[in-house]
Amino acid sequence: MEKKETWEVVLTKPAEKIYDKSGKAMRRKFDLCFESLEKNPLYSNNIKSLTGNLKWLLRYRIGGWRIIYRVFEAQMIVEIIAILPRGDAYK
Repeated sequence: MEKKETWEVVLTKPAEKIYDKSGKAMRRKFDLCFESLEKNPLYSNNIKSLTGNLKWLLRYRIGGWRIIYRVFEAQMIVEIIAILPRGDAYK
């Protein structure tokens, strides 16, 4: 059986809406983030686990923006739940 080497990144509808509304430069930054998550969604300088009731979620930092996501290790899927400005991400 062939082993999958990259993770699949999937956006939820709300995350896709924010992505589509973003400018070209910001979309390029998001694309770089998604490429990084395809390689390794668990470890990076920009990745941290959330705390409290949301400790099963992770966040990826892009300047003033946060990508909130969860990982399905068995299927090698990264589900992007939200793309939020920093101030809104932790409310």
